[in-house]
Amino acid sequence: MKFKTGLFDMDGTLIDSSAAILSSVKEAARIRGLRIPADNEIKETIYLPSQLSFKVLYPDKDPAEFDSVFLHLIRTKFKPMIKELPKSKMTLELIREKGIKIGIVTTKDRESADEMIRLFQFSYDILLTAEDTERARPDPEPLLEAIELLKSTAAQTFYCGDTPPDIIQGRRASVKTIGLTTGMYSKEELEKEKPDFVFDNIEAVLGII
Repeated sequence: MKFKTGLFDMDGTLIDSSAAILSSVKEAARIRGLRIPADNEIKETIYLPSQLSFKVLYPDKDPAEFDSVFLHLIRTKFKPMIKELPKSKMTLELIREKGIKIGIVTTKDRESADEMIRLFQFSYDILLTAEDTERARPDPEPLLEAIELLKSTAAQTFYCGDTPPDIIQGRRASVKTIGLTTGMYSKEELEKEKPDFVFDNIEAVLGII
């Protein structure tokens, strides 16, 4: 299959940030005097931009106030918990060497996403964050915007993510969908959304391009 474009989620796909996110959300809730959510509650909103996630968790509170505490914690106290997922940097480099353009499409804020890219030295052509489109995953707008910026087409594009909403988003954008079990979701949970491929590691993407 001839691909011109590869799009990648960040959290759970390129970086292992689950523990940092869980710890930051719970600590932010403690600091703000709010109910501390269970891991499963956080998991169910982890694919959303952080302010939208907090709006779901605490519908009667101002998500911006919670978000500021969360972002401070994940950028400072819990930042050392964030690791590169095995061979992410290498895989992106090898994909670009094949002439395929790389787009990182994340629901992170731009400051946090830029920091992760610098920290792990990820190779890419464009970055789209939560601040760059009006609608967020699972709406296809971010993926379609990335495809347009990279002067590609959906038929020449694959999207790699680690959550069921990633698969839904990719399907709505009419791209090939790749689910990775490197985040908080199992192979069985990902397969319910009928991705084109499910892999246990990002390096396996090299086998389809």
